Amino acid sequence: MINFDHDFLGRAALEAEVAAPRRVIRTLVWNADDVLDVHASLFRSGAPYHFMEMPRDQRGFMWADRVVAGGQDVGVATSRGYSFFFREMLSLCVIDVAHAEIGTDVTVIWGAPGEPQKQIRAKVASAPYKQDNRRVDMHALR
Repeated sequence: MINFDHDFLGRAALEAEVAAPRRVIRTLVWNADDVLDVHASLFRSGAPYHFMEMPRDQRGFMWADRVVAGGQDVGVATSRGYSFFFREMLSLCVIDVAHAEIGTDVTVIWGAPGEPQKQIRAKVASAPYKQDNRRVDMHALR
């Protein structure tokens, strides 16, 4: 999204980041059984997991969840929401390039530190998740 056709302050730093990014944006597809367990915890005795808004929390603040792989922090998931179209819980994720390959398994840590936390399995998918074909050249489809 950066246009390098002009000079500006910080251009060299941004060119270096574009040439060799450390993190990229991907979609995470959350494991349905793990999401259901979060909801089921609300009906069990004991401390429940943090409530998960459906389809998503619209209060205007940003919630960020740790994303781990192999016991190491590899990213941050944001903008979690349920997609009725796909019937999946999805989020955006800023993730280390080394773990960004489509289909990679990662874990989202759901819940605030010091409260019950749920490890939710997730798969890395493309972002955007739904391909936008509104600007497709219809002549090229022949």
